[in-house]
Amino acid sequence: MSHAVWIEGRPAAAQRRAHEREWRVRLAAIRLPPTRELRLDFVLAPGRWVDLDSVAEVAMAGLREGGTLGPRLATLDALLATKREGEATGVTVTTAEPGTLARLPRPGEQAVAVTAERLPLPGDKAAKRALRTALAEAWGGRAALEGPVWAEVALTTGGSLLAALEPALDTLEPVLGRDPRGQPRQEFFPNDDCIVWLRVLRAAPPRPPLRLAVGRVHPPDDGS
Repeated sequence: MSHAVWIEGRPAAAQRRAHEREWRVRLAAIRLPPTRELRLDFVLAPGRWVDLDSVAEVAMAGLREGGTLGPRLATLDALLATKREGEATGVTVTTAEPGTLARLPRPGEQAVAVTAERLPLPGDKAAKRALRTALAEAWGGRAALEGPVWAEVALTTGGSLLAALEPALDTLEPVLGRDPRGQPRQEFFPNDDCIVWLRVLRAAPPRPPLRLAVGRVHPPDDGS
């Protein structure tokens, strides 16, 4: 049985250190049963420029502190995070039954997918460069995706699903273009703010350590 809790607040403010602790305390205070699958649906203030993986990571830290998740996230098999704009900001945290999130259809057709034989962990620039090169070759110089984008990362790991998530998304510049906020000294700075649907899955061996897929989100059917 799934359980859902709405937490009012300003998830976007989690990117500023003074507000991050406050947001984590809010999430640590909720009580949900232990789960292997988790969904985070964020509502952000209009016009805010927030990377989905960054705000999800702060939320997960709060849930770890509150006991909803294991201290090292090694028991989590699936995470689905979404973001949209709205006036009432916050996040809905939902637990899911095993296999539920993996079965959900992607919100659009796949534009590109690559695999890697080495997880691009933080600080491992060589692994990140190799994955970025593989993406560039698979993308073939096409124009960057525009509009809302979805991303899916499947990891063959016994550890945390988050450890390789940000480094993997850091390699998406060939597909998403470069974030205009990036400085020349910043080698990895893709325009991943456009990702509005992000799924991270634990894959069983002998699959490649990492599979990364990206696509454009289909607009909702207006019935016309």
